[in-house]
Amino acid sequence: MDTTASIPLPRTPAAPRAAQSHASLATRTRVRYLGVDLARFLAIVGMMATHLVAVNAMNPTASEFEQGAAQLAQTLTSGIAAPLFAVLGGLSAVFATRRLLRAGRVGAAIAAVTIRGAILILIGLLLGLVVSPVVVVLAYYGVAMILIAPLVAAPSWVLATLALAFGIAGGPLNALARGALGVVNEGGSVSFELLAADPSGALRALLLTGEYPAITWCVYLLVGMLVARLLVSATARGALGRAAGTVAAAGAAVAVAAQLASSWALAHLADLGFTPVPGIDPEMFRSLLTSPTFGAPFSSDLWAQLVATPHSGSPMDLLRTIGIACAVIGILVLLCDGRGDGRSDVRSEGGARSALEVLRCAGAAPLTVYTLHIVVTGLLLAPVMEDPAVLENGFPWWAAGTGAFALQLAGVLAIGAILAALGRRGPLEALTSGAVRIAVRG
Repeated sequence: MDTTASIPLPRTPAAPRAAQSHASLATRTRVRYLGVDLARFLAIVGMMATHLVAVNAMNPTASEFEQGAAQLAQTLTSGIAAPLFAVLGGLSAVFATRRLLRAGRVGAAIAAVTIRGAILILIGLLLGLVVSPVVVVLAYYGVAMILIAPLVAAPSWVLATLALAFGIAGGPLNALARGALGVVNEGGSVSFELLAADPSGALRALLLTGEYPAITWCVYLLVGMLVARLLVSATARGALGRAAGTVAAAGAAVAVAAQLASSWALAHLADLGFTPVPGIDPEMFRSLLTSPTFGAPFSSDLWAQLVATPHSGSPMDLLRTIGIACAVIGILVLLCDGRGDGRSDVRSEGGARSALEVLRCAGAAPLTVYTLHIVVTGLLLAPVMEDPAVLENGFPWWAAGTGAFALQLAGVLAIGAILAALGRRGPLEALTSGAVRIAVRG
């Protein structure tokens, strides 16, 4: 997971001959997008808020404050943080393969992304063994990354066409498949245990019927690849600020339009062919349509595709979440990297600069942070869930709720501070990059 890209820098006409000669030997430099690292930090923290705070939304034993915080977390992060994480994965695929592609090593570039995907699957299957109510996303993410790996050298119009096709057809196909199979959601946190017991079921879950199906996540990765190419190209031209502003504005416009269209569809379900479900109150059903679901629309019918049900992968859900992700990435890159050469444009000194570096380092270690979050959540929450008293008294403050979120957020910031002080990458990020370098060297 990398936010570093090798960017060709234009030669300065007025430079002395010696300097130009040196530039001819090194006409490219590696730059790091601070805004992308900060967006990654927000994605990880957003997923933590969903897992630890939003769970209290339906907990009658939670205090009024905790329930309010849960509703806020659900609105801001549920069905939004994970797609942001996925779009950023597409950026990483481009940043990690630019040097190989410029050297004409297309096979090595494809292999690099494939290996990264395989490592994510391995870690995800291991984390799936952790007893926790959190559905681990990494195995799903890795499968999607392997699927898009052959496209790292494809023209942008091919990426856009495939993203559009999967975005439109993926939701209805997913709903049809689940209806034919008689499943709402299967797989959960796919683990080695599930893979050994039911290989075909585990693969089906990863591709289609799980909570984060690859058919949906490939769309997010493809869009991320397009955004990365735009940013890299703009950086080379010295126009990063304008490109980032365009991404932000376009993303915000798409997100707002999708939300408005979804709200209209919710108010006109009958006109769109919706047939009331016997025994279910229509208002309750509308509430279900706006709550996070299990990776597919409720139906393959038109009305379900026009509602932006979180985590459904419907076309409207994809438009809304892709728009939000692009807006977040564009705004942060504009604010932090606006000079256009990939260097930070944030005017901060002393403590402010140090604090920003802590956030950047934490965001640059998403795999390490996410893995620790899953392990810690499992260690703290799993034993508590086996206690019948939890149903009456609610979760302890350190297991779920705002207290648990604050505790784990402090841990994330501590990791960022340690990495910033040492000038090192996260251990799992370093391990992944090292494995890729060994595999594609030569």
